Amino acid sequence: MARTPVTTSTVSVPAPERADPATHKDSIRFGRVPYGAYGDMYRDHQPLLDYLSGQLDRKLSLQLFADYAAMVGAIRDGDLELAWLGPLAYLDAEKSLADRKMHRLIPIVKPMRHGKSEYASEIIVRKDSGINTVADLAGRSCAFVDTTSTAGYLLAAAHLMKCGISVKDPLFARRHFLNQYGNVVLAVLFGKFDAGAVFEGAPAVFLKDAEADRRAELMVLTRSDSVPYEPIAALVGGNLQEAEAKKLRTLFLELNGRPDILKKLQVGGFETAAPAEYESIRTVVRMVDRLQAGI
Repeated sequence: MARTPVTTSTVSVPAPERADPATHKDSIRFGRVPYGAYGDMYRDHQPLLDYLSGQLDRKLSLQLFADYAAMVGAIRDGDLELAWLGPLAYLDAEKSLADRKMHRLIPIVKPMRHGKSEYASEIIVRKDSGINTVADLAGRSCAFVDTTSTAGYLLAAAHLMKCGISVKDPLFARRHFLNQYGNVVLAVLFGKFDAGAVFEGAPAVFLKDAEADRRAELMVLTRSDSVPYEPIAALVGGNLQEAEAKKLRTLFLELNGRPDILKKLQVGGFETAAPAEYESIRTVVRMVDRLQAGI
């Protein structure tokens, strides 16, 4: 049965409560922005939380945030110890800690998917849309995820600009942000928008079971340059020390031998991440800043 795209008016992510840091001295708060229903997120992450808690002898709890901006704010305020961030959100979070010299945000690992540790943004369209080239997108409507989403906005917008779509084009003027990748896939499938920006292979992730046969109705129009997959980063200097961050890196890497947990997380494994890998994102940001200034 076909599903209607979920919007922020129908699904809400409860805001994590703030508390005195002393309350959490024996726990590690792990932040994520949900890519699906938050009930499913809690269920699918529980095996990971149990595994890490058992190995560290510290309880891990999952905290979901409506968007990356909210999660970056929690990192800045010291309300998270561990965060699964988008590449841009990692840079934003790092910048937000500039005046907190005793705290450092360290990328510890990045996920692997389909044997790769980097990814690109894809612009998807319906096969019957009449859109066959990037030039055909001029004047059309395009759905994005949110302004801090790497694959769901930044890579896509920068790529379209490099391909010749003007910052003044109605495609950019009529941008719509749907908050989740699944919403973008469904919105394009059901013809709500002419095109949508998603991560590679998103239709296969979000169109399953009874909807799987509908993937054939969509196609990838164009693909951006690749960047490293999103980092899982540890906030060191407060409730988490560097030795524990290194231990967390080791534990995530050891998950490569736990396909049961990896399947729940929808990843193929983990690789070590380093800060320098994400510098290329800054170039993309500068391009998109031009877009922001042009409308």
